[in-house]
Amino acid sequence: MKEKIYDDAEIGEIHFVKSARSRRISIRVHPVRGVTVTVPWAMRYDDGMKFFLRKRDWVLSTVRRQGERLRQAEKDGKAVRTIENGTVVHTLLSEIVFVRDVPAAGSSSGISVRSSLVEDVKLTGRLYLSLDRPLSRKEVHYPSASAGSPAFFSALSATLMKALVKILRDEARSLLPVKLRFFAERYGFRYNGVTIKHNSSNWGSCSTLGNINLNLNLVRLPEPVCDYVLLHELAHLHHHDHGPEFHDLLERLCSDNLSRLSSLGDPYVARLLASVRRSRASRPFSHVLSMETRKYRLL
Repeated sequence: MKEKIYDDAEIGEIHFVKSARSRRISIRVHPVRGVTVTVPWAMRYDDGMKFFLRKRDWVLSTVRRQGERLRQAEKDGKAVRTIENGTVVHTLLSEIVFVRDVPAAGSSSGISVRSSLVEDVKLTGRLYLSLDRPLSRKEVHYPSASAGSPAFFSALSATLMKALVKILRDEARSLLPVKLRFFAERYGFRYNGVTIKHNSSNWGSCSTLGNINLNLNLVRLPEPVCDYVLLHELAHLHHHDHGPEFHDLLERLCSDNLSRLSSLGDPYVARLLASVRRSRASRPFSHVLSMETRKYRLL
C-alpha cells in the first residue's frame, strides 16, 4: 500500500492511499485518523486529487461538524483530546484527576499516581458500577513548567496521555475479563481467550477462532453500554456476520441485561429504558445502546 500526503490550508493533512482492493475512489473522514482518499491501484494520484477537490466542500463541512461534536463530547466528558491541569477522566472504577505540582527542593521531577478509596462497596452494598460514583480517586501528579518550547509541551502532553492509557489498561485488565466471563456463563457462550487492546478503530472484535479483543476505553463507558459491546462480541461466537439472526440474539441479550441492571437500582438504566420505550426501531434495546456508544470517542 502506497501513500501520499497533501496539506490543505483549512482541512489539514489529506492522506491519498493506493489500494489494490478498491474499485473506485472513495473519501473517509475520521474524527481521529483524519481524511483519507483511497485510490484504486490502476488509477493515478491525480485522479484522487481531482475527486477530492470536487468533494472538498463536503469534506470541510464534515470535518467541522466532527470537530464540533468532539468539542461537545469533551465538554460532556465523553472524549479526551488534551490533558492539562485539572483534567478529569471518569471510568467505571475511578475518577482520574491530573494535577500539576509546584516543584519543591529535592522533589521528584517525574509523574506519580496517588490512589485513595472513595467507596467500599462491601460496606455500601452497591452492586452496579457508575461513572458518577467512582470507587477510587487517582491523582496523576506531574511537575509544572513556567516556560518551555511548543515541542516540550507537546512531549509533556504525550507523556500524560501515556500515563492515562496505562491506568485505563490496568483497570480494563482487572474488570473486562471478569465481566466477559460472567456473561459467557450466564448466556452459555464459550470463547478461547480475551485480549485488552488500545486502538482507535473499534470497541471490540471477535475472531473466527473464538478470540475476543476488547478496547481498554470500554471502562470509560457507562456500565450498560460497556456490557453492550461485550455482548455484541459474544454474539459473534454464534453468528460471525451482522445478519438478522445475530441482531435477534443481541437484542435478547441486551433486553435481559438491562432488566438485570435495572433490578440493581442503576438510575442510568432507568433513562435507557425510557428511551427504549420511545424507540420505533425494530430492535429497540440494541438500537438505543448502539446510539449511546456513538456518543463516546476513543482515545
